[in-house]
Amino acid sequence: MRRSDVLLTLAFLALAFFTVFVLRDRLGAQVESALPAWGDYLATALLLVPIAFRRTHPLTVGTWIGVGFAAYRLLEVPENAVSSAAVFLALFAVGAYSPDRTRRNGVRTLIAGLSLIALLVGLFHNVDFVTFEGAAIAVINISINFAFFAAAWMLGEVWRQRQEAVAELEERAAQLAAERELRARQAVVEERVRISRELHDVVAHHVSVMGVQAAGARAVLDRDPDRAREALEAVEHAGRTAVAELQKLVGLLRDADEAGSAAPQPTMEDLEELITSTRRTGLPVELRVIGRRRPVPSSLALSVFRIVQEALTNIMKHAPGAATTVVISYTAGGVTVEVVNDHPPGAPKTEPGGGRGMIGMRERAGMLGGTFSAGPVPGGGYRVAAELPSGTSFDTEAVPT
Repeated sequence: MRRSDVLLTLAFLALAFFTVFVLRDRLGAQVESALPAWGDYLATALLLVPIAFRRTHPLTVGTWIGVGFAAYRLLEVPENAVSSAAVFLALFAVGAYSPDRTRRNGVRTLIAGLSLIALLVGLFHNVDFVTFEGAAIAVINISINFAFFAAAWMLGEVWRQRQEAVAELEERAAQLAAERELRARQAVVEERVRISRELHDVVAHHVSVMGVQAAGARAVLDRDPDRAREALEAVEHAGRTAVAELQKLVGLLRDADEAGSAAPQPTMEDLEELITSTRRTGLPVELRVIGRRRPVPSSLALSVFRIVQEALTNIMKHAPGAATTVVISYTAGGVTVEVVNDHPPGAPKTEPGGGRGMIGMRERAGMLGGTFSAGPVPGGGYRVAAELPSGTSFDTEAVPT
């Protein structure tokens, strides 16, 4: 129960009691109530007190006031204005706060019907319908009361519909907020997956290079110290490069206020350095570029670099020493990547496995709306190829290649 409802009820009681007091105690000769004085005050209180509960129990209060007002009028309690306002509030409350349409309409019809019946009975006893003046008074009273009931009915409907619209908007806003939060969580998960893929590519490639170079240094350490030193320098370089790239990726995970601008990711400009570092491991690699070089989206450039890097890592693992060709072709729709290696003489016939590296290359191509294929070639060897369109990338920031 609201404080405002209690105060309104007390104000109604005070005004109604004062009206009864004035009309009965001061103008008693003109009042023809069917109740004693205390009965008029009791009937007034019984009619008006339920107003305080009209929001929480609209149907019960509406029924009580509808029946009570009809009895109030038939008993000719000397008060009219406040009791009529109570009926108006009851009609309004039933329409505004009752969710059940059938019961709502039934109670409002009961209130209006009983009130009109009481009005007609009062007019029948006090108005001469035969005369023009009497008929006019009856028509005016009925019309005013009808308009009174209709206004209360319609205002209750409008209020309820407005509240329902507000509730629906609040629910939709809550749903949109939940959807935004869900999309934000999904974006975080996708970003973590992307970064984990980057970590895999970085670590797998550089650790493979370090392993190959360390094995070569151990093999020639006694008979060719200079060559062993070169191999160990290559191991050191690969280790430093891996740490540098890992730091870049960690920077992407930091808050923008703490990390500032993230370190740049590898692009197609870095392919030459990748090929050079791979040659130091003893893997003969040739890079060919077909078509006119041009700027491409940064996400496409990063994917080209990672696909080549992962393909070379697989070759060092499964076909060390195999002659390898990396072909980068600029096409009208994007970039085509092809990495082909032959089968080294005397090497066992193994093929790159279907682990995270192969899955990562396929996913990179798929993210850009491209295609990926991998498989053996006639005569031995293996081929990895990806077609990456430039027009479907979500990252449209172009970088030099």
